[in-house]
Amino acid sequence: MVIISLAAISILVLTLISSIMSIIWSRTPLLLPWWYFMLVDFLVYVLSLSVLLMTGIAIGRTLEKRIPMGLDSLKASMISTSGGILSGSILVFYLISYLFGLEFASSLILMAFIFALIPSFISWLLAPAIINVVYRCKHDPNLQEIVNRVATKAGMKAPKAMIADMGIPNAFAYSSPLMGRYVAVTTGLLKIMNRDELEAVIGHELGHHKHRDNSVMMFFGIIPNIVYFMGRSLLFIGIVSRYSDGGERRRPESSNVLMILLGIVLIVISIVFQLLVLSLSRLREYFADAHGAKVASPYSMINALKSLDKFYKYTGAKTLISNSKLKPLFIYALADVFVGLEELLTTHPPIHKRIAFLESLIGKEIEA
Repeated sequence: MVIISLAAISILVLTLISSIMSIIWSRTPLLLPWWYFMLVDFLVYVLSLSVLLMTGIAIGRTLEKRIPMGLDSLKASMISTSGGILSGSILVFYLISYLFGLEFASSLILMAFIFALIPSFISWLLAPAIINVVYRCKHDPNLQEIVNRVATKAGMKAPKAMIADMGIPNAFAYSSPLMGRYVAVTTGLLKIMNRDELEAVIGHELGHHKHRDNSVMMFFGIIPNIVYFMGRSLLFIGIVSRYSDGGERRRPESSNVLMILLGIVLIVISIVFQLLVLSLSRLREYFADAHGAKVASPYSMINALKSLDKFYKYTGAKTLISNSKLKPLFIYALADVFVGLEELLTTHPPIHKRIAFLESLIGKEIEA
């Protein structure tokens, strides 16, 4: 039912976009029936899902065994993953420019960038207001004192400390250029953690601010959306532009076929990019863990993660909130196992891997 629902929503939204795009690019009346576009959108959805499943089967089990051991290994992984996403996106642009010309490629990527950026940018600007309302966050002077103390250890300006009225233990960092920076912990977290563990968790969240993770992940997060939108646009341009009024050919058949094929390839590439972005998010969570260990201690950070793991495993909270739209804000990995996709599709690494990483930092100088 979940898959069918997602397919229906995707078809409805994407059909509207594709209809607008086909009008813009073809500059002719749509001569194909509406259900044709719905069928293509459904096939695109099936293609994307198939790529995810095959990727999960191919590398999911291998990924489960990989843990960055030490900060040097972690930083190298973050650099290589970021470089792979950026270089891959540049290659995509050059490929389109080579095949269809620089002017066409520039117009296509500009429109895709606008469609991808505007929703992300607006949500980024308004995120603190939305989160404060949804989580019923209120400023707390006592918590602010703890945040101030941890921020002093970290050598940074303290964000505003908030307590969220929520029984499930969680902590999150959020910010925007308009509303400033915040760190929030839930009432549930305050109940299960001692002072050292709480400071480690706050150090983790301060690490996100120090590393500018909100901005970094927003930037990298729009890249798969841009590539996906370009792929879908090429797919529909290749179909619709075959015809003009009277059914005359607008361009050689080979050019249309090339557009359709390239559109499919870009859709597949966008899924791969999305998996790389999720991988980068998990790496940056390790980095935030290292910051929590730095301002508190590796032992305090490990104990905090163990407390979270115990709660989520034995109270059923994981199942309760696993479908939350705000799931990326949870400090705990909430995905369920599905054909090796558990870690592949999460923004946070599993707790046992985070603990193993922190254990590799014991007795060493932590630069995070």
